[in-house]
Amino acid sequence: MGPKSTPRPLWTRLRENLTWRPKVHFDQESGVVVVHLGPFRTREVAMERIRRIEAGNRDNTTADTVCVFFHIDGEPVLAVSELDSGFAVLVAVMREYFPGIEKWEEGVPPARFQLASVELWKRPTIDSDPIDDDPIDDDPISPPQA
Repeated sequence: MGPKSTPRPLWTRLRENLTWRPKVHFDQESGVVVVHLGPFRTREVAMERIRRIEAGNRDNTTADTVCVFFHIDGEPVLAVSELDSGFAVLVAVMREYFPGIEKWEEGVPPARFQLASVELWKRPTIDSDPIDDDPIDDDPISPPQA
């Protein structure tokens, strides 16, 4: 994954808070996903805190909208809609850091108004089980050979 996130400049955050239209972008310099939900409603998520990314749909009255859901350590899920300004650019930039995110369209269900979900990326976990690499060790379950 990329570098650790750094604090974003105050002037940049204040200027972005004046946004009226929902939009999203990835600040590569700071390493954070920035989502503007409306005036003075901005959420920043450091990329090293993202645990899992999935695509799914939300039912609207006229059609399904596909969203990318960012599951974050210790925070509520962040949903970014395909209708948000900057969505395509966000996906294009983030595929370098989160391989598989470019397959977000697989979250579109085959039937209208049916809920669907597809896991796009998951943070690798370190397996705590010891690995038994001893080739001489006999398997106690298998029968003795004659």
